[in-house]
Amino acid sequence: MIGNISNERANELIHLISENVRKNFLGRSVVESELFPVTHYIHVACLILYDQSYQYKIIKEVAKIISPEEIGRRNKTIGSYLNNLDFNSFAMLFLQGRAQVIYNNIEKKKAGQADIIIEEEEKKKETKFILDFWSRLCPNYRNDGKMTAEDGTIRFLPENVVDSLVNEMVSVNPSLVKKLKRAIGLLTSRNFLASADCRSGIFEYGPYETNNPGEVLIFKEFLGLYTGKDPFGLDSYLMDYQKTKVKSPIPNIIIGMTLKNMKKLYYNDWGTCFSEPSDFSNNITSIGFWTKHPIHPKDIRFPNKLGEIENLNDNILDPIMQYCQDSLNEMFIEISSWDLIKKIMAGVNVYTNFCAKFAPFAGLEKKWDWGWVNDVCSDVQKSDLVNTNDVKRYIKEVGKHKGGLHPFLGRFFRARKKRMKDPAYYKIQD
Repeated sequence: MIGNISNERANELIHLISENVRKNFLGRSVVESELFPVTHYIHVACLILYDQSYQYKIIKEVAKIISPEEIGRRNKTIGSYLNNLDFNSFAMLFLQGRAQVIYNNIEKKKAGQADIIIEEEEKKKETKFILDFWSRLCPNYRNDGKMTAEDGTIRFLPENVVDSLVNEMVSVNPSLVKKLKRAIGLLTSRNFLASADCRSGIFEYGPYETNNPGEVLIFKEFLGLYTGKDPFGLDSYLMDYQKTKVKSPIPNIIIGMTLKNMKKLYYNDWGTCFSEPSDFSNNITSIGFWTKHPIHPKDIRFPNKLGEIENLNDNILDPIMQYCQDSLNEMFIEISSWDLIKKIMAGVNVYTNFCAKFAPFAGLEKKWDWGWVNDVCSDVQKSDLVNTNDVKRYIKEVGKHKGGLHPFLGRFFRARKKRMKDPAYYKIQD
């Protein structure tokens, strides 16, 4: 039974995730958005996931129908519905919300509230369930069976798929590389803005060895391009600004590049590539473009029924760039008129409703009303998943911290000896 793990096993997983997140924090430069209060909305989202049992309520029902092992296997394809970023976020964000609550409870107890329970038994049960479910995802998604990208790689495609994709790639010339760089820049800007200035919808992975000595294959995906269609009836585009008048010709684009003479290629668990040289334009030897035509996740089967992959030629870049530019203009004008609550809820939508992406794998995408994010903006209560008043309380409480940074985060930067004994995300509390 999922969640039937000991405190010792739960603490091992909490320690693993704490150190993994710390490593990723240290490798990331923090740049706060000028449009969105990113840190603020992340902390609010994490509280919803944990404190309101949002993630547990959804995943508990999903697990009755499909195992995490099977979910992992069904995403071993390019343009997958879920990827390493989603799987890593699954545990990280839940534990982030848990750590905020535990820290606050400890502070209340220190202040003299003797009746405070640091971690209730029901919450321990939920935490063990989420940790156990998470521990079974990546080992069945990644080719190496690991839970994290500890070796700096994200490789999940079968070898025969890699060989097939390489055969569809074409040689490069300077004009194509120049156009590719501009397209990637516009796609990145568009997807960041559509996701409240976070990386959701952008995923990088690899490197894969090729048959040419010293040459590797990497991929960069841009997902969630708005075609006007809403796959599976999930209402994926919950915020109106994402439903632009301009439409993309394809729902996603996957870009493959073979590279030679790279000094460094490293991936973190959030699907971000770090390379040396950082601009590897002159190292590209071939390029491939694909789009993935989605099938309903409940119908996916590994390895032979993962959805149709269409090979594209570079003519797709011009309409994609035009779409991105027009979409950016349209979204920016809309967002500029918003108040703080709506900007926060746009980010909360991204950081909580990644859970909604698990529901279709169990055929449960219509079981819940995912539009509660808009209810908070309208100050109404319609959802049985989330309490609007509590969300507004979170927004106020998080806003009291400078820059929206919760003080528990300081635990990540303690000496190693202290972290080994007491992980940043807290052991199961006695």
